[in-house]
Amino acid sequence: MSQKPTLIRLGNMNPEFASAVEGSRRRLHVLVRNIVGDDALAEDIVQDTILIGLQAVSEGNNVSCPEAWLMRVARNRALDTVRSAGFSRSVALEAAWRQDSGVNLETMVGMKDRVRQVKEVVYSLPESQRTVFILRDVLEYDMKDIAEILGMGEANVRQLLSRTRKKIREYLINNE
Repeated sequence: MSQKPTLIRLGNMNPEFASAVEGSRRRLHVLVRNIVGDDALAEDIVQDTILIGLQAVSEGNNVSCPEAWLMRVARNRALDTVRSAGFSRSVALEAAWRQDSGVNLETMVGMKDRVRQVKEVVYSLPESQRTVFILRDVLEYDMKDIAEILGMGEANVRQLLSRTRKKIREYLINNE
């Protein structure tokens, strides 16, 4: 016996959630692409995430912080996709830094080699550290939002970010 698909009523949607969807779409894409390393796959995951969110809201679920909720769902879906597909991640940080943040760091700072070095060390980081770095230093989320997205305490997020920045500093100092 097949289930009837549930219709999503956009007209009755929580305006805060609708605004969060519109305002966070680019950020969702950056985060997911960072995890899966592919633009088309990232866009599919973002679309699925938005549909899951719309479904949850249409069913009357209370989503207290919509953007953080969407980021968490997108991150989890991306990680599930990577695990189930069995492929290694190729991190697309260059595209995230150039296209999505709106800033070309190489031109702005004039430090092409240093940017390459930062990318190298960030590529080598564990997923949780890389994600915290992207959310905070590329996408400029605050610690509270990152903690909610990752499902951990703010102290843990601060510790991960501190370790990440320390690794980047050490790498740059050792490779001058």
